[in-house]
Amino acid sequence: MAARILVDRFSFQYGPDLPSALAEVSLDVPPGSCCALLGPTGAGKTTLLHALVGILGRHHPGSLHSGSICIGKRTFTPLPRDILFPEVGLVLQDPYVQLSGVRDTVYDEVLFTMENLGTAAENAETRIVKLLRELGIDHLAFRQPSTLSGGETQRLALATMLIAAPEVLLLDEPTSALDTAVIGRLRQIIKSLQGRTTVVVTDTHIEFPLALADQIVVLHQGRVLFSGSPRDFILRIEDFENVLPLHGWREVLDGLARSSMGRPHAADLLGKALAEP
Repeated sequence: MAARILVDRFSFQYGPDLPSALAEVSLDVPPGSCCALLGPTGAGKTTLLHALVGILGRHHPGSLHSGSICIGKRTFTPLPRDILFPEVGLVLQDPYVQLSGVRDTVYDEVLFTMENLGTAAENAETRIVKLLRELGIDHLAFRQPSTLSGGETQRLALATMLIAAPEVLLLDEPTSALDTAVIGRLRQIIKSLQGRTTVVVTDTHIEFPLALADQIVVLHQGRVLFSGSPRDFILRIEDFENVLPLHGWREVLDGLARSSMGRPHAADLLGKALAEP
C-alpha cells in the first residue's frame, strides 16, 4: 500500500560548522503519486532522500536537525534513526555501491533481497523473471553483476528495490546512466506503480520529471523555491532559468507535448502554457 510523505519544516546540517544542507523544507506527497525534486548539484535533493530512507539518522549522529518527517502512519521527530527498507526503497545515484558483491548472477542478486526479507519461498522464480523482463534485463539473468554496463547496473539496483514492493520508492538521478530507449522504459515502469507506490525522483533536468510527475518541487541551496503542479511549474519556468539547465526549454516542452510518451493530456496542458505570454 502506498504511503503519504509529509515533511514539516525540516532542517539539516551535517555538522555545526557546516552550512545547512536543508532549511525549513516542507513537502506533502499524496499516497500513490509521483513527486519530482528538481535543482542543481548541491541543492539538497540527495540529502532529502537520505533523510526519508533513514540514512542520515543512521550514519550522521553528530548532525543538527529539526522539524519532522511522516511516512504513512509513522512520524519521526525530526528524522528516522534506522533504515526504513523495505517500507521505503532507495535507488542510489551510483548503483554499483548498492549491489551486495556476494552473488554471482543478476538473478541471484535480486533473490538475495528476497532471502533477506524472508520472502524467497513465495514464487521467487516467477516474480524475479517477470520483474527482470519488465526492466528489460531478463536476458542478463545469469550474467555476473560486475560485467554490466552503467545503465544495466542501475536497472538491476532498481530490481532489488522493486522486488520488495516498497510503499515508497526513492530514485536519485535515475536517468543519468540510461539511453533514450531505456529512459522510456523506466518512465513506463514508474507510471505502472501509480496508486500502488509513492515515488519521489530527483533530477537536474526537466524532460523526464515533466513526463510523469504529479508534483514538481524545486530546491536551491537547501530551500524550496517552488512546489506545485507541472502546469504551474511550466507557467513559472522562466523564474528558474538561473537554477535549472533550461536552455531551449520551449523546444523541450513542445517536443514533450507532441510525444506519445508524455503524461495524459500533456499536449493540451503544455500547448496552453506555451501559448500564454
